[in-house]
Amino acid sequence: MIVNEREFPVVVQAYQSSGNQELFVAEQVVNSQSEVDSFSSRYAGMVIKARMLNESELNNERVAEASNYPRRRSGAAAWAVILLIIVALIVVGIYHGLDTTNSQLKR
Repeated sequence: MIVNEREFPVVVQAYQSSGNQELFVAEQVVNSQSEVDSFSSRYAGMVIKARMLNESELNNERVAEASNYPRRRSGAAAWAVILLIIVALIVVGIYHGLDTTNSQLKR
């Protein structure tokens, strides 16, 4: 199946023929001919139909595309924990260093 480039994105659907009925199997929103070819090969032997997206589906697709970008997360909490561990190790090291010095002087 070849889709005109000006028509993308489109919805391709796969139907299984059984007698005089077509049973719906799968659908996918595609943005290129290679995606159409991939879908067609995945559902080979079935009836493949293409249709244009309606306005509400097109808006939902745009929202989904915007939400697929990775979000940058703040690492402030992780850095605070790491800094707290380092400070605790320094304090423990200094305390034990002073403690051994004092115990050697007492002998």
